Amino acid sequence: NREPSFEGMSLEELLFEARTRQDPVQIHKALSLAEALSPDNLEVHRGLLMLGRLYQRNPRQPDFSLIKCYLFHSFEHPEHHREQALRDMARELFDDERLARCMQLSSDPDSFLRTYLEDLAREYMRIFVAGDTSHFPRVFGMSFKGGMQKYLAVPARDIITNMLCSPFLSPREAVLLARAFYRAYYEHAQGDVSALDELLGTAVCARLGEEIA
Repeated sequence: NREPSFEGMSLEELLFEARTRQDPVQIHKALSLAEALSPDNLEVHRGLLMLGRLYQRNPRQPDFSLIKCYLFHSFEHPEHHREQALRDMARELFDDERLARCMQLSSDPDSFLRTYLEDLAREYMRIFVAGDTSHFPRVFGMSFKGGMQKYLAVPARDIITNMLCSPFLSPREAVLLARAFYRAYYEHAQGDVSALDELLGTAVCARLGEEIA
């Protein structure tokens, strides 16, 4: 298949291409052209922010770290990362230059930040938590997903507690991030959070519900 050419397209056409294409290389190309046309367009910057480095992928050498939401892996499996990587992954969630530009362009920066974190959390929940069959017990070699919420509550608990005690996040950032992931779990579990709440305990649940200073 010939690579599509987006040259000469309007901003609206480029944004449509970016929303409807599946290939991250093509999405990045469309968004980059859109950015050249409209450097202060929030939708363009948000698209590039959420795409991250996925357009750099090599199909022959899978690299999960190119997926933006993979930053949450540092909280699910901190043992898999060196301390500097843990710091870098945590800080990228809040210090990304593209995020700063988006918040500058947004009429409600706090709402933008919250929605951005929730979208990343949903993606991580879908791809790396619910999509990981090792979280479910195996019976006769087959993965058994009955009582899904109960099994997914364990990695969700780990992620949330590691966020809340991260030395690389401010208390406000930690609560924002933990709330985002709790919401992602809530949505995936269709509101059945009893197993997760039991694992988190009263003190953590209370902290998640507190006002953020």
